[in-house]
Amino acid sequence: MTESIEEMLADDIRTEEHARANVVALLSELAERGCEEPSAFLDDGYADGSQPGSFHFPFECPQGYEGDLVMPGVPLALVKEAAADGRWAPLHNDIPYAWADLVAELASFDAARRTIWSNVGLLTDELIRRGLGIRPDDVDVDVDASGDSWVTHIVAVDGRGIRVSVPDVAVGPGLSQVMYVEGFPHAWEAALEAIFAAAGRTMKG
Repeated sequence: MTESIEEMLADDIRTEEHARANVVALLSELAERGCEEPSAFLDDGYADGSQPGSFHFPFECPQGYEGDLVMPGVPLALVKEAAADGRWAPLHNDIPYAWADLVAELASFDAARRTIWSNVGLLTDELIRRGLGIRPDDVDVDVDASGDSWVTHIVAVDGRGIRVSVPDVAVGPGLSQVMYVEGFPHAWEAALEAIFAAAGRTMKG
């Protein structure tokens, strides 16, 4: 006789095992989509009283962006088949998703953040090369001033913080994409000049 979902959910151990396995499957798909080291703290999962049969897991994708994942403790096929408003839809940060949409959104967000990190690395290296006299550690994130597609960084020079908002689109020599320096838009070379001007420094060629 085929076991019903209700009978399956009555077994707390099996339900948690299904939820953990589903999270592992999600991590695997995200890695296949190019995400770098997506992770979930499987040992910290706990039952969700408001959603019987589901478990909360601390979850990071991309690394450093911790969120909350609620994963149903039913076979993966049921989770993958569920619509966003279905009983077995997973939730990320309290928002329900169809499986494919969740994978696509997380992969897109991970790629965008990696582009920002690459931009910041390129910018920092060029500021050092041009003689600003900073170290990589002098460039830090201003979390409160960051948005979905931009992350604002503070470039610390002689005790002063210069705000530079970096996009999730590639910046660099010859590219038209702007960054915002102290609130004003500048493409690559002009952004470098604006940072040096704000720091009261002379830029090398």
